[in-house]
Amino acid sequence: MKYNEKQQIEIANYAIAHDNDFKATGEKYEISYQQVSAWVRKYGKSSKPQKKVAKKVTKSQKEESPKANALDILSRRDPVLEAQLEDVKRRLGLIK
Repeated sequence: MKYNEKQQIEIANYAIAHDNDFKATGEKYEISYQQVSAWVRKYGKSSKPQKKVAKKVTKSQKEESPKANALDILSRRDPVLEAQLEDVKRRLGLIK
């Protein structure tokens, strides 16, 4: 049997309301566990299907590896923390 979008949402919401019991929901509506699971993934966060939003990625972001990005972030200096460190050093008499 074919289900329209409204029915699919209803079935997904039923499964969610019953602690994601896909097996029992499938038996109730005479559909497979996998189909219930797919509809819950599709409609689970809202009553409307989720649209995927494409991220804009610049050329430089494509060329850089994720590891390099993480290293760049970790190696950045924080000006606020550096100012606090200078203040502590002055108070301790380590610098004048």
